[in-house]
Amino acid sequence: MGWTHVVLLAGCLGVAYVATVHRAALQPVEWILQHAAGQEIEDMWAYVAPDGETITFSRTVDRGRTYELLVTDRRGKTPRPFLSAPPAGNLPRGAWSRPHARLAFCASRPDGGNDVYVTDASGRDVQRVPIQDVPGMTYPSWMPDGRSFVGVYYGSSGGRLGTSRLYRGHVATGKSEALTSPAEFLVGMPTVSPDGELIAFAGQRNQGKGYDQTTNQIWVMSIGRQPREISAGQGRQPDWSPDGRWLAFTSNRGGSQGRHAVFIVQPSGENLMQLTDYPWNPQHPVWSPDGKWILFTVRGGVDKGSGLARITVPELPR
Repeated sequence: MGWTHVVLLAGCLGVAYVATVHRAALQPVEWILQHAAGQEIEDMWAYVAPDGETITFSRTVDRGRTYELLVTDRRGKTPRPFLSAPPAGNLPRGAWSRPHARLAFCASRPDGGNDVYVTDASGRDVQRVPIQDVPGMTYPSWMPDGRSFVGVYYGSSGGRLGTSRLYRGHVATGKSEALTSPAEFLVGMPTVSPDGELIAFAGQRNQGKGYDQTTNQIWVMSIGRQPREISAGQGRQPDWSPDGRWLAFTSNRGGSQGRHAVFIVQPSGENLMQLTDYPWNPQHPVWSPDGKWILFTVRGGVDKGSGLARITVPELPR
């Protein structure tokens, strides 16, 4: 695949500019954990721990009704439970604060909401974050201070009523601060840049139609500023590279049957690159701590099965 010009809009300024062209640099996929097609096992929300070897992830064996928080390594060591005393029976969406070796994860409540918990690298010291004024947050992404995180609240009906918004939650006090307005944007998964200056998120302008994650784009914002769209089209599940120079995300642009591929782009919207092919249908890509490889869930269907896999990051423009 050659180069394809793409046009971006510079946020609220409405100024069009042409980003560096889109290039395909497809990488070989290496399995870490593989399940044959037809099994009900699905491994999701994998994240590479600070040591660069350990991988935490959530596994379901009942079609997504409940998830167990497990741990393996980059060679696919037999998974085991990560927590010594799980606080709930459904534990999705974990993310590491690598400088502080702390994992934030969600625990589903009987009323359908989520609580956020944090734990240390041993999985033994588990503490609930007493978030105030928000019934439930999900997709926590740490601020670099290790004392707060950014998450999303979807509202009582999964955001379909136009209530999804980003919040910053403080671990010690539970204080919460709204970062986006649902009157302007309906938001999904966020990710905080390594320096804490920028937040990228999957989302869309509120046009009165309700939240639809299949039409999300990738946006970047400074706290207190208007977001700007950088993905030049559909995009979900962003994650910052460790040096803050790139964002990985998934997109179904150019695919068939709704399948996605892994793309990367610079926060300016330049150098958009496709790194995987569509049959793998990768989900939730995350960078390794050294920035040399990207981990993701495979949801490839009958031809690829499912599980966890990784690709090596090619040499990137400076």
